[in-house]
Amino acid sequence: MIERAEVLVLTHRLSRRRDFGTGSNLTRDSVVVRLEDRDGHVGWGETYLVPGVVEAGRAMAGGIVGQDADRAASDLAAAHGLHRWALGAVSMAVDDLRARRRDVAVAALYGERLRGRVRGYASSRGYVEGMSAQAAWLEEAGAVWDDGFRAMKLRIGRDDPAAEMGAIEGLVADGPGMTWMADGNGAWGFDDSLRVGRTLDGLGFRWFEEPMPTNDYAAYAGLAGELSIPLAGGEILESAEAAEPFLRGGSFDLVQPDVSICGGIGGALEIAATAAAAGRFTIPHACSGVIALAATLQLLAVLPVPVDAPPWAEPVLEHDVGENPIRTDLLADPLRLDDGWLAIPNGPGLGIEIDEGSLRRLVA
Repeated sequence: MIERAEVLVLTHRLSRRRDFGTGSNLTRDSVVVRLEDRDGHVGWGETYLVPGVVEAGRAMAGGIVGQDADRAASDLAAAHGLHRWALGAVSMAVDDLRARRRDVAVAALYGERLRGRVRGYASSRGYVEGMSAQAAWLEEAGAVWDDGFRAMKLRIGRDDPAAEMGAIEGLVADGPGMTWMADGNGAWGFDDSLRVGRTLDGLGFRWFEEPMPTNDYAAYAGLAGELSIPLAGGEILESAEAAEPFLRGGSFDLVQPDVSICGGIGGALEIAATAAAAGRFTIPHACSGVIALAATLQLLAVLPVPVDAPPWAEPVLEHDVGENPIRTDLLADPLRLDDGWLAIPNGPGLGIEIDEGSLRRLVA
């Protein structure tokens, strides 16, 4: 039985501003759910700090105190109208708790373990004030290569597209032998997105992510039809029902559900099934702290991929590499890459052990 529930806001002020094509931020923030049962098992969940999520998370987590964890999981999965971002964290924590009670990994709650490791790709910190885009990317690519990454996703869209493509050409020529991807962060209209996509395709990029505004995913269908490079997107889609028209309509070749946004691992698998029914593929999005990262690894352990899937649909882990102690400082035994690969933990629950002292030092 669940006896205690906490919803905590963690925050870290960055040493320098984090800049993207369409915005910036000065802090890294997460909302963390901690559940404890009467036997002392603890389950953890995490989501992004967005309006209403803390209040919704506290109401949701408080509402399952006194319930059996399996019953809570079932009730949450069947409920309608819940705040999906809050549900992501609460569902994650319930899964962690009930898997620990069984002494199995969370992946075992969702089916057969299909893989024991995945490739990780470095998700760029963004632009750096006072440095050209090419210089910043070269510096960062060298650093993450030394950290074990063999693939990297650039965050682009700030500069004139022609100048930015020149910088990317220089990076590919002079940088380490990465597999490259690019995220446009919704910066461009159709024509610029088409030109950039074709240039990236010529440079061998694996995919092109969200180049146009994300408030009109339907508009992506025309772009996808004109590009040979796989078009990726949909990280803010909150459910399979929300994703279905865009998948059927051809907006994405790759849909990118986020376990913190779409209601947890179960919600992400529902989106993946909807994608498969539409002939599309799924690679999850992850850009927060280590709890959500661990949950994404559990999702990747069971994510089905057709045997005839193209190489660009291989399951990979997005691993943010920007400054973020919510990702780097909470584990006594950090997750480590080995020549581009990251083992999927097979221990109880999410397979990680949180240092609560380090976590609570980040509570806002």
